[in-house]
Amino acid sequence: MTSRLGTVAASLLAEGVIDSAVDYLKHHDSETTRRDYIRAHRNVLVTALNNQKDCFLAYFEHRFDERREALNQFYDLLHSAIEEKNIAQLQASLAGILGIIQDNPLADIAEFRVQWNDPDFTIQL
Repeated sequence: MTSRLGTVAASLLAEGVIDSAVDYLKHHDSETTRRDYIRAHRNVLVTALNNQKDCFLAYFEHRFDERREALNQFYDLLHSAIEEKNIAQLQASLAGILGIIQDNPLADIAEFRVQWNDPDFTIQL
């Protein structure tokens, strides 16, 4: 009878070990899948952030290039007005320079961010 109890106990122990091993493998597979999903999701988000960063940098580059070009033209006009002693041209160039300097180049960034979140938004550079 003891040997029979020993066999049953060994059988139950083996069944418990097998159940534990199966549970471990299921849990391992589940966690591996979850880690793969998290890694893939992270990669998508990093790519999206890099794309957004590149877009914002291009936007700022374009925005500040416009300002630089306009300021250069107004400074050329200012120098010309000084050489020609043209008061009207001098006032116009100074007003243009002040207008550009007083304009906040970041003021329209909030609108740009709203447009960025619109799936139909297209950037034209």
